[in-house]
Amino acid sequence: MLGLSSCKTTRIATTSAVRPINSGKLFRNIEASAFDYKYLSIKRINCQFDNGKVRTSFKASIQAEKDKRIILLLSKLNIPVGRLWLTPDSVKYINYLENTYFLDDYSYLSSVMDMDLDFETIHAIVSNNVLSIWDEKSEKDNRYYDTKIDSGMYVLESVTKPKERKANQKSSERRQARKSQKIITDTPVRQSVSIDPETFKLRKIRMEDVLNSRNLNIDFSDFTKVGKQLYPGEIFLHFSSPESNMEMRIRMANFSTEKENEIRFKVPEKFTRINSN
Repeated sequence: MLGLSSCKTTRIATTSAVRPINSGKLFRNIEASAFDYKYLSIKRINCQFDNGKVRTSFKASIQAEKDKRIILLLSKLNIPVGRLWLTPDSVKYINYLENTYFLDDYSYLSSVMDMDLDFETIHAIVSNNVLSIWDEKSEKDNRYYDTKIDSGMYVLESVTKPKERKANQKSSERRQARKSQKIITDTPVRQSVSIDPETFKLRKIRMEDVLNSRNLNIDFSDFTKVGKQLYPGEIFLHFSSPESNMEMRIRMANFSTEKENEIRFKVPEKFTRINSN
């Protein structure tokens, strides 16, 4: 992780003298400053994971094509561990340690992480673009959001229901079966998003499902120059529920927006396909 500090970073300072702004203008400023790319690669990623039962660290790299695919390469001690392909409607994973692979939708990945995940949410985190967290542009009308200033940052708050699953996505019955405590579905989720007042970059995401006692916090920091744009060099994710308490810290460096050679999903011979049921 110390080696990652060689990448020059840009410190984002906030100030207490932040002028009030309505949510409509705030959204326009956020959209204007959003990280825009067709291709994005992050070649040096260091992850620390802790869920109370397992504590581990690993290295990774990412190749992303906007709105189409995210490819994650995992390694430990310079040994390939796995490769994960994410598209809007599929999850593909090759496990090189166990000589297995699986093809699935997002229900199994959601059950492993114990949170609702889909491509749009993961893509929003990877691209540091708050606007893609909500489904339709009409939802960004200012009547849906409260705007305030807190700790020197703009804060957008709203209460929404979870996004509906796509028609071709499997139901979450497998996920529900894994839980000893039944989750109440279609519950309102309180969302709070903190925005830097100088750069209008996404700094914090807070999501709270009160009825199910589930909370998701994501912090973005250590912003780095990528071309003429800013990208977070560190992401800290914390998810808590009655069943789990998971933390992940991600440090990133060596960014590029140039097109890389595509990594195709190719399963080695004699690898066994596993069933995620």
